[in-house]
Amino acid sequence: MLSTALWLCVGVFLWGSAFCDIKCPDGTPCPDLSTCCLTAHGYGCCPYPKAVCCTDKAHCCPYGYRCDLATQMCVKQYQPWIRIPMVKKVAAEVPSTPDLTLTPLEEVEDNNVPDQTKSSVVYCDNFYYCPDGTTCCRHPKGAWFCCPYSPGRCCLDGYHCCPYGYDCDFTYTHCIRQGLEYPFNYKQALASVPASFLAASEDQNNEQEVKSMTLFSPMIRCTSIHEPLISSHVMMLQPKALM
Repeated sequence: MLSTALWLCVGVFLWGSAFCDIKCPDGTPCPDLSTCCLTAHGYGCCPYPKAVCCTDKAHCCPYGYRCDLATQMCVKQYQPWIRIPMVKKVAAEVPSTPDLTLTPLEEVEDNNVPDQTKSSVVYCDNFYYCPDGTTCCRHPKGAWFCCPYSPGRCCLDGYHCCPYGYDCDFTYTHCIRQGLEYPFNYKQALASVPASFLAASEDQNNEQEVKSMTLFSPMIRCTSIHEPLISSHVMMLQPKALM
């Protein structure tokens, strides 16, 4: 019994550490999946994991690339014809992680749906929404998740997404565009939230329709048994093989 409790504690610790920030040598934090790089004013954060810090102390390149300061480009090792622009480092600071937890719509005050132009949330369907500035992604088992990109492209695994204009590779480990690889923005897998029933008013004969701001879908409607019917315009992207 004691050994079981010990293993549970170890598991919780490892799970929590997987989403911890990165500490730079001077103690300043950088977001997870980034790299600490020395700048002229202390340490900064490069948005790539295991990044290459350029000698100008202002730019960085993805892992497997080298800095070409003359052209301000990142050149892929052993494939010099593959080039991508350098990325500027950002100042290291405590990141403000948005709350991406899905919330039942019945918790909205008075069950009033705000006007789309004034809304600070993105409605996934009649029951769930994501914070403003994110994109609703549908898991294959039916749960909704919030992608931190807006607009974003949802991968078929339901846990990853890429910026608009990029595609998912077969391994769901990179965003690809014209054969070039870019690291994913990993998002924590959230527990699914049971759908909450919204009771319609007595003098209302038709079901209330809630506007949805999911990517490429102006409206998502529910049937009488409250199962979302997704418009044909909503697409879960097929992964593309690396070129």
